[in-house]
Amino acid sequence: MIEGILLGFAAHMTVWAMFYSILGVSLGLVFGAMPGLNQGVLMALTLPLTFYMDSNYAQFLLIGMYVGGVSGSMVTGVTLGIPGSPSSIMTTFDGHALAKQGRASEALALGVTASFIAGIISWIVLATVSVPLARFAITLSGFEFSALIFGGLLMIASAGGGNFWKGLVAGSLGILVALVGLDPVSNEPRFTFGIERFDNGFSIFPVMLGIFAIGHLIGDIQKQGNTTPQVDVRLRDILSAVGGTFKYWGNLLRSSLIGTWIGILPGIGANIGSVIAYTVTRNLSKNPEKFGTGAKEGVVASEAGNNSTIGGALIPMITLGIPGSAADVILMAALIFHNIEPGPLMMFEHEDTFFGIVATYFVANLLMFVLLLATCRYLGKLGDIPRHILAPAIFVLAVIGVYAINNLLFDVWVMLAFGVVGLLMRWASIPAAPFVIGYVLTPLFEVKLRSSLMESDGSWMPFLNKPLTVGILIFSVAFVVFPFVSRAVSKQFGKRRLDQTLE
Repeated sequence: MIEGILLGFAAHMTVWAMFYSILGVSLGLVFGAMPGLNQGVLMALTLPLTFYMDSNYAQFLLIGMYVGGVSGSMVTGVTLGIPGSPSSIMTTFDGHALAKQGRASEALALGVTASFIAGIISWIVLATVSVPLARFAITLSGFEFSALIFGGLLMIASAGGGNFWKGLVAGSLGILVALVGLDPVSNEPRFTFGIERFDNGFSIFPVMLGIFAIGHLIGDIQKQGNTTPQVDVRLRDILSAVGGTFKYWGNLLRSSLIGTWIGILPGIGANIGSVIAYTVTRNLSKNPEKFGTGAKEGVVASEAGNNSTIGGALIPMITLGIPGSAADVILMAALIFHNIEPGPLMMFEHEDTFFGIVATYFVANLLMFVLLLATCRYLGKLGDIPRHILAPAIFVLAVIGVYAINNLLFDVWVMLAFGVVGLLMRWASIPAAPFVIGYVLTPLFEVKLRSSLMESDGSWMPFLNKPLTVGILIFSVAFVVFPFVSRAVSKQFGKRRLDQTLE
């Protein structure tokens, strides 16, 4: 394992490798800092270009964008009070409060350093767990793997940003879209409505660009430039405040581990990791009333919680072929386009790519720390750029990128159609993550399930007589049901206490 990781680092020791890593992190920071244009939009726009790149360079670029985008989103949250993406909403509460007190440099230093340390902690978990998990996954039968994917499909409902039913609707819609095309066994068309173009289903590229990029652009185009007063920060002040982060090492470690675990769960995402880490820290604090008014512990917890989800999300992607977040779907699409199938066999069949991803995440975190410290005083000004200036240029790039892949105008129409779907989902506050994860996992689940049932002559009993399969199914159901039970118990307990008080 150590030799493989060292080989992954060695792959970065070229001019082009470092160029793509630096470019990815830099673009991620820029897009992350602009409200409404997050790393998902950037990665979706870049995805068609990776078809013409070396597979390793594509991963260097996309993972750099992933890390840079999550980290960069907190800059405008601190300086303007407008986070670049939902993952930094919790950071904004205390970070912007500190900025209004004249301590913006301190808030940025805490956020940047917490992001970096959390990324390293998450990387340690990724490097330690990925190889044993991949070796274990290779021993799973078709039924066990089907149960695992089913658990991922079931848990996508929990990715609904706190709303189970909206997550379920989004996931179901993604599953339905994935079923369009020819049946993989009978080769009969389904859900095509007699339209021959639908026989091959919908390519992942126009679907991703439509949901992430076009939907966001249409939704943001009516927004004008931000008029929030700027907060001046100096690099010297930021550097002098970096060391203060380590005063909260317990909070940093706890929030990083929480974020890593949240990242491993399919479809949860950095915004949930940030919320949970922040909430736990506030509940454990001796002065919870200070949170939201400039508590430095809140900035540390939020940024550690959201950045560490990236390393956690990479674990199921490279070992099981199950994306941990919407951004991982794009990483998987880039790999699949280069005939590299993420999953248990990836470590054995594409060892260089497997360990390259592990090494790339570490390098991206290091670059993020250096570049973000150097540029955060300038990134905070990006929130002033009006959306009606950015939108047309990005729209043209999206159309050219989609058309260039297969030279099909049909793909452009698909992208525009799913752009409308993405806009409607956004207006209805329906999250995109469950949709894309359901869309990606469904074909894999169908193939594994149907091949397993053919081996057992159509019997479903192996799902019930294999301990591991039963355990996976029970855990998946419990994960979804637990929030409902917890709320019901809390409500009943609160009612009893109210009755006792009235008596």
